[in-house]
Amino acid sequence: MKIIILMAILIISPILVSNVSAHQVDAVGDYRIQIDWKNWPVVAGEANAIIVYVSEMDKSLEPIDQEFVSENGIEGLKKTLKIKLIVDDADITLPLIPTEIPGMYETPITPTFSGWSQLNFIGTINDTIINLTLHPKKVEDPSFLQFPTVESNQVEIDDFNREINDLRSDIRDLQNNIEELKNKPSNDNSAITLTAIGLAIAGIAIGAASFAKKK
Repeated sequence: MKIIILMAILIISPILVSNVSAHQVDAVGDYRIQIDWKNWPVVAGEANAIIVYVSEMDKSLEPIDQEFVSENGIEGLKKTLKIKLIVDDADITLPLIPTEIPGMYETPITPTFSGWSQLNFIGTINDTIINLTLHPKKVEDPSFLQFPTVESNQVEIDDFNREINDLRSDIRDLQNNIEELKNKPSNDNSAITLTAIGLAIAGIAIGAASFAKKK
């Protein structure tokens, strides 16, 4: 049974890889459309841009099997073709800004999300109505670039408040004990007790200061 499952995975894997790659490039009619991010790695919170390549399609090849050729690039799409970036329930429609390379367009954007998104093309290329969805590559969380991993030494506020309240309770108890001893006849033992209690209060104060410093 395990051998059969393994063989199935090996057979399906190339298909899955092909589909993933196809999310970056496809064709509509006579036109090949490809997308990419301008800067790599793609990290949430960092300025970037979506690059769109539009060129005439070589119909003797699949879209994924051919590269963008600027000599076949389609110009003048700024007014006729836009892209809609979709992340979960949020979306934004963005213009295609021409570059110096024919058929290459750039749309500046700073992704504030991490993970996957969807890119819909809206409009026309010449007389061809474009109805196409592509998927930009994954945006990484900023922690992706952190090395070594930063560990926080901050004490949780709830734990901090509980510790402070416990210290205050101990101080109140000691103060009550001191008041009770003051009302009793003085002797050597009571003096020693008062001194010990004083030292205990001082120790608690030092502990509280040390705890606050950690926070």
